[in-house]
Amino acid sequence: MKSKKDIILLGSTGSIGKSSLRLLRENRDKFNLIGVSAHNNVKLLSKIVNEFDVPNVVLSDATNAKKYFGKNELHVGSLCLMDLAKIKCDIVITGILGMSGLHSAYAAINSGNNLAIANKETLVAAGKIFINKSKEKNVQILPVDSEHSAIFQCINNKNISNLDYITLTASGGPFLNTPLREFKNIKPQDAIRHPVWKMGKKISVDSATMINKALEIIEASVLFNLSSNKIDVLVHPEHIIHGLVHYKDGSVIANLGLPDMITPISVALTWPERLNLNLKKMSLVNINKLTFFKPDLKKFPGLKLGWDALQNPYCSPVVLNASNEIAVDCFLKNKIEFTDIFNIVEKTLNFYNPAKPQNIDDVIETDKIARKHALKFIDKVK
Repeated sequence: MKSKKDIILLGSTGSIGKSSLRLLRENRDKFNLIGVSAHNNVKLLSKIVNEFDVPNVVLSDATNAKKYFGKNELHVGSLCLMDLAKIKCDIVITGILGMSGLHSAYAAINSGNNLAIANKETLVAAGKIFINKSKEKNVQILPVDSEHSAIFQCINNKNISNLDYITLTASGGPFLNTPLREFKNIKPQDAIRHPVWKMGKKISVDSATMINKALEIIEASVLFNLSSNKIDVLVHPEHIIHGLVHYKDGSVIANLGLPDMITPISVALTWPERLNLNLKKMSLVNINKLTFFKPDLKKFPGLKLGWDALQNPYCSPVVLNASNEIAVDCFLKNKIEFTDIFNIVEKTLNFYNPAKPQNIDDVIETDKIARKHALKFIDKVK
């Protein structure tokens, strides 16, 4: 039996990548990092390669390739990224942001590798395709999102008929207590200041609009095979309870813990075993008070799109994700206002009603068309 698990880390320089490296750094006797990728942060990628002596290295964007100073050979380009994901290992961690991580994540499971997935956009756009492929290849798709990891830990798949529903919790983002009339004045620098988690800009804005939670509703439906009426959302600003599973007999099993992405990453890598992590331990006495609110759909209408995408055949998850990525990017570049994000997404969803994708090529084509339509609506706003 192998003493160490072989790990490939896609998106090693992002927030999930950095958390994963913290975990691997403290557990070198349990994990062997055999592959890493980055998009364009070649300096940090080089440092990672040298620290962990990683043999398989990919930079997906060639722009800064000449600045690479890692000790092992660098491979460049998106095709090399897919080849990296195919290398036989115990598990591939995918922390690549947005739809750009779709092909490499699919390549991982198609080649028989287990997948620890932090890229919710992939499961939103191509969830059923991924689940079907994972069953065909007899591999696991393990959630890294804190909320979905919480549900994964609490749910009893052997007696799923006992399940009533699940609850995903949301911090509420930076504008939970901001009056709706002030939303038009929100700037990118305000939206990326998440009150609980330290995340990338795109996902921070998604949290601010609560479209992030809409995507998580769809992701939960895919991962746990749940209909929309089996998924609830509660705003929980302290974000100590990450998810709850409600059973038919009235019992509720909840997952609690201080916010730290290392824990859900470790669960994905070692389940059903658990690592003895050197993290601050939670004390309910010190926390003292936990609060919960129903989400305000007038302030955060984007949240409702998660349920709509599961209930309404004309609300495509692919279009929802693509139009949101475009709108958030334009907001971060100060091309549109904060309140325009939802309006652009809604208009694109109402305008473009594609057929349900049957394969990855269908997903990519739908995604491209949706982005073009979203940009047209943004041009009208400007």
